[in-house]
Amino acid sequence: MENSGTRKHVAIIEQCAISEIGLKQLFSQTADERFQFHFFKDYSTFLSAMVWTPFISLIYSLSGIRAQRLACLKALNHMERHYPDRQRIVLAGNEMEQRLISRFSPTTPHGIISKTTPLEMLQEQLWKWLNDSQPLNDIVLNLWYYSYDRMLSQAERDIIYYTTEGYSTTDIAHYSRRNIKLIRAYKLSLMVKLGVRTDAELLYAADILIQMQKTLNDPTAPQRRIPA
Repeated sequence: MENSGTRKHVAIIEQCAISEIGLKQLFSQTADERFQFHFFKDYSTFLSAMVWTPFISLIYSLSGIRAQRLACLKALNHMERHYPDRQRIVLAGNEMEQRLISRFSPTTPHGIISKTTPLEMLQEQLWKWLNDSQPLNDIVLNLWYYSYDRMLSQAERDIIYYTTEGYSTTDIAHYSRRNIKLIRAYKLSLMVKLGVRTDAELLYAADILIQMQKTLNDPTAPQRRIPA
């Protein structure tokens, strides 16, 4: 990290041009000459810029698009492993996204906040994080994660895997050779355990959990492949 007396460079990954304009206005409204903000469209471009720019923080902005979400999870994991001294902040697209990333993220970011938060509160929280490099409490963020192995049955883990592959409840019943009513019961139990209410939230949580398993090389992750 840089000394407090030098210019602090903050990277923001934002793929949407309109959102980028909004974020530029957001930070300009509370001008602070100690910080300089740099915008990037993807993580690889940001990594290239790190060669010559000593970024202290990465703010990753999401919009609810699945591909962006997975890219964000991989980026946060890469940052935590290779640049643990750099701050990591996630701007979630909505409160659901904020809640699910907070609950299931395989890494510990320094901050997570929804872009639907009232503007004044959003500004206040972002500036607070940028001036405080302490990470969020690991226990608060990942308490559920540590009991993951004990909470879910193999059938429920299979549903997580099949969900990320885009298969419906009917498809899962067919390929797993189980009664569809049984699959629905497993799915309902899984959603209760994960604290999600809709299929969209289940997909979101499943994506995060599958990424977490890949990150940690968890041998208990579902290994069976769906036959062609």
